Amino acid sequence: MKDAGSIVSMEADVSVMEQTQGLDWVHWLLRSVRQRCEGVVWQRMERKPTVQVQWRGFVRERFLPQLSSALLEMWELAATRDCAALIEAETRWSALLNDAERQRSMRAGHLLLQRTHGARYQGALGHYRVAVNEGTASGHIGVVWPTLAQLFQLTPATMLSEYLRLEWETSTRELVGVAQPIGSGAFSKVVSLALSRSTPEPRVLRRRHEA
Repeated sequence: MKDAGSIVSMEADVSVMEQTQGLDWVHWLLRSVRQRCEGVVWQRMERKPTVQVQWRGFVRERFLPQLSSALLEMWELAATRDCAALIEAETRWSALLNDAERQRSMRAGHLLLQRTHGARYQGALGHYRVAVNEGTASGHIGVVWPTLAQLFQLTPATMLSEYLRLEWETSTRELVGVAQPIGSGAFSKVVSLALSRSTPEPRVLRRRHEA
């Protein structure tokens, strides 16, 4: 497990397209979730011909109006190291999901917590991990991933795109030869739209506008 200090942070003035291209070390970090989860919030897909249409529906109906703003909120809260606020926000994330989605979200989050157990200087992630171990937090991926992304100094665009990539890869793992989302469902386009809709803006973006 790499230390947070060994990860080169993403620059806030890099284009969204560049920030959503995917990072090899993140792909490695999320490997256990990708290999062992059959979907996260978006359930496992079984038919290749309809996957692009269903993905666009998930983005339009769930990710953009609900999940993206919740993920951005978690990313912001993680910077404050306020574990109580993270736990409170986790209840709002959970409320967005049905029972099956909650189970998948918690499984993914617990796998990622296991994967990062040996990281040093964990900040908010460490406090949240203690809360999960003590049973006062649930361990949802919607908290674990943004908090980890904040620890590794990833921008909101990169955090969101890697979350989308995880949703896509866990759900389509069994579909041989399926291409990544295209058109309106492409990661870069979805992230750009999510950031343009976010209120309030993530702190990194506010600093750019105020400069």
